[in-house]
Amino acid sequence: MAKPVECRIVDMPDGRFAVVAVLASGKVFRRVGLATMAEAGESVEVLRAVMAACGAPLIQAASDPPAPGNGVSLVSLPSRAARRA
Repeated sequence: MAKPVECRIVDMPDGRFAVVAVLASGKVFRRVGLATMAEAGESVEVLRAVMAACGAPLIQAASDPPAPGNGVSLVSLPSRAARRA
């Protein structure tokens, strides 16, 4: 049986978004440079369809609240300046 894949949308410091998927093995896949939240949401839906075809459910990250409407976590990363401080 396929294991679930954890997914989240990340709000990048440059204003764009990334979709991050983590396999049960810990391997991380990222799709970066998405201009809008809608584009990131579409990317998640494609990932959800592919995972369903493989029999692996796509789940939201457990530690983060879901983003409105898509059941996937939205995580904000600090800007580079804030990380250096």
